[in-house]
Amino acid sequence: MSKFLIAVGLIGLALTTTPLRADTDAAESALRAQLETALWPGDIVRLADQYQQQFPGGSSAAMAAQLRQQASVSMQVLSRSEVRLHRSAFRAADAPEAVQEDLRRAALGDKEAAVRLARHQQREDADAVHAGHRYVGWLQLASFLGDERASYELALHFRRQDQPLLATQYETLALNMGFRAPPSLDQRR
Repeated sequence: MSKFLIAVGLIGLALTTTPLRADTDAAESALRAQLETALWPGDIVRLADQYQQQFPGGSSAAMAAQLRQQASVSMQVLSRSEVRLHRSAFRAADAPEAVQEDLRRAALGDKEAAVRLARHQQREDADAVHAGHRYVGWLQLASFLGDERASYELALHFRRQDQPLLATQYETLALNMGFRAPPSLDQRR
């Protein structure tokens, strides 16, 4: 009789823990999916922290830590007062898939993706309210992530805008990163 009671007890325990395990797996999967699709660096950091707190031994704990570290770098750049890029620039509800991928990569510190987003923004309608600011903002993100070509492009942009102080700052930044400007055909700089 005692073996029977033990068996019934074990079956009962298995029946009560199985739904809990399924709920935990579903919650972990849902949080991982949010983490894998978030576009704003702050959201990525928050979701990674949440994942690591709720599922420290989870199957994606190492991935969450890596994503958090990468997004933290982008957040540090975005928090600089001179960077003209805000959360709204990372929204892509109706954007092409390639743009959405670049938004995700830029959120994770990919400077080349930020340059591609600047080019995309430059092609956008020039009459759009934030077009010029976002073009500059994406180049600033790329520049402060270490892209010397983006820094030089900002120097040229600000020179065309008759903002010599900003042009000089970005040209100096580009040169300090190792960029060598192509020789000029005229004597104006």
